[in-house]
Amino acid sequence: MSARGGDRRGSYVAPTYKAPPDVAWYHFLHGNVPGHQIDFIHHPEVPQGPLSRQHFGHLSRLLKYIEPRTTSDCAFAIGNLSRDDTQHEPGRGGVALIFGLRIRGARDHAGRQDPPFSHAIVAIERDLDAAFVQRAALEFRARLFERTAVTAEGSGWYHTYARRGEDPAAALPLLQAYQASFEGLPAAGPGTRSLRWAVAEEVKLPGRIVIVHDDEAPFEQIAGCAARIAAVLYRSNIKWTALSNGRESDLPNGVTIRFLPASEVGPQPSGTPVLPLERVPLDEDELARELFGATPVRGDDEPERGRGWRDQYRGPAEALCAEGPAPADEAAPCAEMPLPVAKRWPWAGLGAVVAMGCFGLVLLRGTNPDAESVAESPAPLLTPGAEVAPLGAARPAETPLASPSSAAPNPQHKAGAGLAEQESASSNKQAKARSPKAPRKPPPVVGGPPRF
Repeated sequence: MSARGGDRRGSYVAPTYKAPPDVAWYHFLHGNVPGHQIDFIHHPEVPQGPLSRQHFGHLSRLLKYIEPRTTSDCAFAIGNLSRDDTQHEPGRGGVALIFGLRIRGARDHAGRQDPPFSHAIVAIERDLDAAFVQRAALEFRARLFERTAVTAEGSGWYHTYARRGEDPAAALPLLQAYQASFEGLPAAGPGTRSLRWAVAEEVKLPGRIVIVHDDEAPFEQIAGCAARIAAVLYRSNIKWTALSNGRESDLPNGVTIRFLPASEVGPQPSGTPVLPLERVPLDEDELARELFGATPVRGDDEPERGRGWRDQYRGPAEALCAEGPAPADEAAPCAEMPLPVAKRWPWAGLGAVVAMGCFGLVLLRGTNPDAESVAESPAPLLTPGAEVAPLGAARPAETPLASPSSAAPNPQHKAGAGLAEQESASSNKQAKARSPKAPRKPPPVVGGPPRF
């Protein structure tokens, strides 16, 4: 870290330093400069790396006006340094953690008692979430009050600086030693997150939102709530200025979140939401919706890239089928596929067709004058000259007429003819019982026998 001349206002030059390329925090000291006025005491070169002049301008306004309450030893603020940056991407802007104090027992350049002193650490394009912001704020505060004893009356760091402050060259080693005491603060990695919550353009947000807490609420509780809100704002399209428990005025052109003790809550501007600290939701989506009317958008929670849409949106049915096919005798049909319809053969119609064919053959055989003798046939169904019975009805056997040229039939011939008639009648009755009454227009059967 090298120091050199910085801001030149009159004869005063604020010492500056060059930070390493991968630095996680930039340090800014602001307060009363002995023999000069309230100004920057020490800060990094601007611009430098991701730190721009716009970040420096927003931070200057926050450091200039931050003011602790009379009931508190310091004011804590989380500032947005990318409020007016049109090229700023949510999740990669500039954020400052600021502590503002009053130096008890000291006087400023005009002789006023208890001059202000502020220390800010700035992160640019870092991966900031609620847990990290809270952890960094607690560690920052502990080092500010315990390791440097900056507010100790008569013996704190600022009193030592004030005695050498009129000579910047003599004060430089003291400034470097003070900044070195904050090395090792929690550091976040590069910002990789994107827009997570968005507010519609037609939604008009209030200029101030008030969070009320108990007078004796510990700093850890206030810092935890502020960190949750800041983590949502950091990854949103909401235009915000700062979150602060100080008594400075709100900055214009953005939403300010103000933490107030219950004893100091007075009349608020019309339309200002006021809610207890305990009612601030713990869930980030619910917090964004309740405080700002913001809704989640697709960011790093979108489906994994490089996978097909079938894998990305796999349903429960496909997930079950992924274990492997079931055995053939146990596999159940898919609910989306209709069950196969079994083919039903018209057995009654087929039986009727066979019966009609047999009846026609018998009829032709009985009317043929050149037919062979009954003894040579297996079993005649009808005798010559008998009437044709209708389909499905059995005709009683009739006594055949005696032929003048043939002898009387023998007993064996009579027995064969009677047996044939009984079999024919039985066959016709079974065919009639098996064949139901057919409809007038039977439905077509695919793959069945031809219809006559």
